[in-house]
Amino acid sequence: MGLGTATMVVVGGVIGSGIFLKPLRVAQSLPDATWIHGCWIVLGVVCLLGALCYAELGALLPEAGGQYAFLRESFGPFPAFLYGWCLFLVINTGTIAALAVAFADSLRSVVPMGDPAYWSVALGMILLLALLNHRGVGVGAVVQNVATWAKIAMLAAIVVGGVLVAGHAAGAPDGTAEAARLAAAPPAPDLVNGLIAAGIAIFWAYEGWYQLPFSAAEMKQPEKTLPRALVLGIAILVVLYVTVNATYLAVIPRDEMVTFAAQIDVPKTAMARIFGPVGASLLPLMICVSVFGAANPNLLATPRCFYAMARDGVVFAPLMRVHSKFRTPHVAIWSQAIWAALLVVVLKTFRDITDYVVFASLLFYGLTAVGVVVLRWKRPDAPRPFRCPLVPWVPLVFVAVVLAVDGLTLASADNRRNALIGLAILAAGVPVYFAMRRAKRNAAP
Repeated sequence: MGLGTATMVVVGGVIGSGIFLKPLRVAQSLPDATWIHGCWIVLGVVCLLGALCYAELGALLPEAGGQYAFLRESFGPFPAFLYGWCLFLVINTGTIAALAVAFADSLRSVVPMGDPAYWSVALGMILLLALLNHRGVGVGAVVQNVATWAKIAMLAAIVVGGVLVAGHAAGAPDGTAEAARLAAAPPAPDLVNGLIAAGIAIFWAYEGWYQLPFSAAEMKQPEKTLPRALVLGIAILVVLYVTVNATYLAVIPRDEMVTFAAQIDVPKTAMARIFGPVGASLLPLMICVSVFGAANPNLLATPRCFYAMARDGVVFAPLMRVHSKFRTPHVAIWSQAIWAALLVVVLKTFRDITDYVVFASLLFYGLTAVGVVVLRWKRPDAPRPFRCPLVPWVPLVFVAVVLAVDGLTLASADNRRNALIGLAILAAGVPVYFAMRRAKRNAAP
């Protein structure tokens, strides 16, 4: 992969369901449009700070394994194993499951289907992605490039169209209907709980930028390509997300937006006011394309982590197998796909899946960023083709924000359940690690 494809992996892996399905939750959680704009901007910049940290680590350790390798070299095999454990059971497979549910939800909004067909669509999306990535990184990269450019074009069209119609009388809601909606608006949460809910929603929208380092071994000049693609990709995402959300608020006043009942109502109403009924009817297709492209990197890049873990002997050896023809970690790819399919069947709801994915992700985001400081101390003379600026302040600011969101999530009665599920899964990995280490020691001659 060159710089263009690597950047598209970052952008395409992030733009998925969040930009369409999370703005409603953000609007209902915050007191006014200023807070909404501020949160999207601030948390986008926070993700950019995280990308700078990962860029240094990726340039320093351009090997298959990505975040797993960063944690292993910074803190040792135990934290690295726990990350891989959560990546398999929560972060990566949970993301795939949530996107499969979003895909099926969007399709069902235009194609009537019963539960059997609905679940078949969700599971079928996972199966198709596994087949594509089974056949090689080149096939997955082509899918990624096409889907990502399509998504960027769609979001750009929303922004341009919104600029043209914003403020016109045709885009304003009827006064009587508006009064009725406002009367039915849900009560706003207190600011702290609102910021937690908005933070979780926005971090889900940005979820996925960490995946690129997993494919560093398959890049051209990874020590240069990886940091450039990470920083460029996140910068593109921040600009897109901030402008798209500004467009939503320009054509749908915030006080009207908070009265909507369904998450899809925000982009659907915006599309109708910008492009008319035809535009609104195309929205489900747009979401399907966006979700499909976002799910692809989870099977394009992340299985390389399990390949690296198997090589280190901390997970089952078959995960290290590479297909004789396609040269892909096919066992790791299919193991991920199967577990994601099980999560779809068991968990089912989009919000619960996304909330506990974000909690676990933020925990390891923060730990990995600390690794920049640790490795500066442990390997001061190691060549660093890219150096994160203002160390230790950039990593510390990033860590402070993501851990604050996780800490407040645990303290919030409304959001605690999903956080505790994530912690329980993390804790379950502790005895597994020591059991596997003992088995490996006993098997040694």
